Amino acid sequence: MDFNAVTRRFKEELVRVEESIRKNYESDVPLIPGISSYLMSGGGKRVRPLLTLISSNLCGREADDLVVKHGCVIEYIHSATLLHDDVVDETTIRRGNETVNSKWGSDASILVGDFLISRAILMLAEDCNPRIIRAIAEATKILVEGGILEYTHARKLEISKKHCLDVIYRKTASIISVSCQMGALLADASEEQEQALVSFGNDFGMAFQLVDDAMDYDGDEDLLGKPPGTDFKEGHVTFPLLHLYQNSDRAMQNKIESFIQDENVSQKDFEFILDNLRETKSVEYTLNLAREYLDRAKNTLRQGSFQSPEYVDYLIAIADHTVDRYTAAKTCS
Repeated sequence: MDFNAVTRRFKEELVRVEESIRKNYESDVPLIPGISSYLMSGGGKRVRPLLTLISSNLCGREADDLVVKHGCVIEYIHSATLLHDDVVDETTIRRGNETVNSKWGSDASILVGDFLISRAILMLAEDCNPRIIRAIAEATKILVEGGILEYTHARKLEISKKHCLDVIYRKTASIISVSCQMGALLADASEEQEQALVSFGNDFGMAFQLVDDAMDYDGDEDLLGKPPGTDFKEGHVTFPLLHLYQNSDRAMQNKIESFIQDENVSQKDFEFILDNLRETKSVEYTLNLAREYLDRAKNTLRQGSFQSPEYVDYLIAIADHTVDRYTAAKTCS
């Protein structure tokens, strides 16, 4: 089974998620639906709502209107953080399109992000399930802490691998994990089933971001939706660059330090770094670590006991697609 097979199986449910997304950003303030529509139609694959849909089915509840609504909630929170991140990073291109902050300005981007978060809170309040509200609130808090942690260590190379992985967990894995947890909670799953899905989501989320970090250096622009080297040019110290830095002599470390502090690094500078990343196998090291997380995620699911175990294969197909993205990028290069 591949990712396309998963989306074909859940095609109808994903259409309903899209309808919920469009319906719930309606407002009598014209800028809100205008920006929200632009953002939501920008080419995202809806991986997080899809995880909620599948996890619910896995635990014995079909994707009814309530499950669909919670998929929308997750996507609103994720989209709001993208709006805010793009302002902080001054990003101009995402998914091949001009970012909201580039097109409408930072103020509009921040405010519409705030609207999406407030709308998500209102949707949760309509059902008032304290376990779900607590889980989403905790994941959102962790996500925001990750953004602040990354911001306070921006353009710094005196960080550890542990720090780098902690940022990945907070900024990416936390929201992916709660997407899976939502399915379990909505299906009144057992504590064991819920924890299995939380663990799967955490490890899958770590692998997802590690592959993204590798692709930002050694991926294809069409698949990335942005030029390779964006993280490097924005001064982000992600796992591949940190590995290179920690495995270089002092002369090379000085060069990396100067590049990271320079807000106007050139394409030639990026290509120099990329050559050295390949020489030290830093991208390969990052991908191997991603595969370790991915294997652990899949093993957790295979060892679990669920009401509809056939849906384990659907989650594993999404997990495998994580690494396949890099393989596809290399094929296109």
